[in-house]
Amino acid sequence: MKTIYLVRHGESENNASGTYNTPDAPLSERGRAQAEEIAARCSKLPIDAIVSSTIVRANDTAEVISARIGKPIEFSDLFLERRMASSLQGRLRKDPDVLQAMSEINANLEVPGYRYEDGENFEDLKERVLASLKYLEERSEENILVVTHGFFMHIIAAAVIFGEELSGAECRKIFRGLQVMRNTGITVLAFEDDDVRNSIDGLGSRWQLRVWNDHAHLG
Repeated sequence: MKTIYLVRHGESENNASGTYNTPDAPLSERGRAQAEEIAARCSKLPIDAIVSSTIVRANDTAEVISARIGKPIEFSDLFLERRMASSLQGRLRKDPDVLQAMSEINANLEVPGYRYEDGENFEDLKERVLASLKYLEERSEENILVVTHGFFMHIIAAAVIFGEELSGAECRKIFRGLQVMRNTGITVLAFEDDDVRNSIDGLGSRWQLRVWNDHAHLG
């Protein structure tokens, strides 16, 4: 069995200011403290490899973990956060125009082909999430730590639960049913690398969601 530890990055300066993240936003002071906390926790896990999103806030978090556990970092664009429309990046979340745009985006999640300006749409995200799971399946290591992003982790969870036929409607259920991912929260996935099936009916997915948003290390 393969175990994947998904870790959301520490608090970024954009998180702290209530703005939508930009790719170059570093960790805040609090975020760096959170990174140290998760690094201490990861030092007790049997990590064979670290993979990180290339976005700065994830990179910063991964570097703290890497220094603590003595494993190098590999970077992959598969684990980037959802790419927001350029016009929304760096803007206050409570800005009326931003709220209207996000309302439109959320309302059209289930509409095939819908895209807001130059942002990623559902089909883009689904394709990337499925590719990321395939990438993890094909790696040789048994215990992989991935530093990534909150929205993307929800889509990964949805893909693990609903599989390749994942729809926008099913994603909506995941966002309603799972709590918001805390900064440096850990989500654990398991992948059976043979024909073992652990679901009740014996025909379940080889991927399983074992833990969601464990942030006990934050107190």
